[in-house]
Amino acid sequence: MSPLCAETIDVGHGRFERRKIIVATQATGIDFPYLGQAFLIQRVTIDLKSGESRNDYAFGLTSLTPDRAAPENLLGMARGHWEIENGSHHVRDVTFHEDLSQIRTGNGPHMMATLRNLAISILRLAGAQNIAKACRDYAASARKTLRLLGF
Repeated sequence: MSPLCAETIDVGHGRFERRKIIVATQATGIDFPYLGQAFLIQRVTIDLKSGESRNDYAFGLTSLTPDRAAPENLLGMARGHWEIENGSHHVRDVTFHEDLSQIRTGNGPHMMATLRNLAISILRLAGAQNIAKACRDYAASARKTLRLLGF
């Protein structure tokens, strides 16, 4: 059986991006429970201003079978991962300095990540586009913060 492929091309944010996925629906020699498909994603990015290009490769395995996830779906799922990364993890790292936290034992790290996610979610539900700015605004006004929380 020949590999399946899909490709997307985007131009935006000052760069050209081409993503191509090659999916193998029968991958022998890979010891992965419930393996449905193996795939390779090639990303070519060209900075439109400088002309500098970057070529990245990512390999992946999934339990999703071809009838549940076509190559286009897998490519979209992989891209969707970065939306989560940029929307949550990046905010936690940059705004809340999560990587600098010295809470490292027991349930502490998980609890703090949960509280940070809760704060981000509340601010997004309140319409905040810039979480760092919203944090500064609410930190400056206890009354505004309590009102946001329903008190």
